[in-house]
Amino acid sequence: MGRSKGNRKGAGRKTVALIVDGETELWYLQMLKRNELLKNVSILPELPRKKKLFDQFQVVKANAEIYDLSIWVVDMDVVIAEGKTAELKSYLEEGDGIDNIYILINSPCLEFWFLMHVRDTGRYFAECDPVGRLLKGSNHLKSYEKTEKYFVRTNPDIYKRLRPHLAMGVANATKRGNYDREAPEQAKAELYKLFTLLEIPL
Repeated sequence: MGRSKGNRKGAGRKTVALIVDGETELWYLQMLKRNELLKNVSILPELPRKKKLFDQFQVVKANAEIYDLSIWVVDMDVVIAEGKTAELKSYLEEGDGIDNIYILINSPCLEFWFLMHVRDTGRYFAECDPVGRLLKGSNHLKSYEKTEKYFVRTNPDIYKRLRPHLAMGVANATKRGNYDREAPEQAKAELYKLFTLLEIPL
């Protein structure tokens, strides 16, 4: 897909658009933006009006025409449950041919990325709820709940709670490796790649 970089907004400033399919991802990224000093980066998390993979990927491609980086964060629990892994694979393959699109897979969900901050495990979870229960058993997220109040309005917010353990989270997530398109039912937390893309020091 051809792009004219001269038509991108924010000349001289790195612009980043993130597409997420859930409120928890949106809240987490909002707290990341608020807490990190990203002087040359604009993060615009978006919740697509339509939640279908097709619709989300269309927004990702449209963003790639405008922004320096177009990043799509995908949770696999629903994708696998709905039998959409082949469809996702086709979008991953198409995204491979567009140099500023990055698709980051969390399996089963965002909470597994959080778990990497407190535990080194490669155990695969088909659903998100068991991961949430493990988070509640940790010292750092004992009162964890999937609410805007917990993510955003508490002090410390979700990002501040996890930030001291970010290096561990990245190290543990890196051990899980890249998402395998031929074997989707594996534990993955590719959100760690976001910190390199945004040049956030650990």
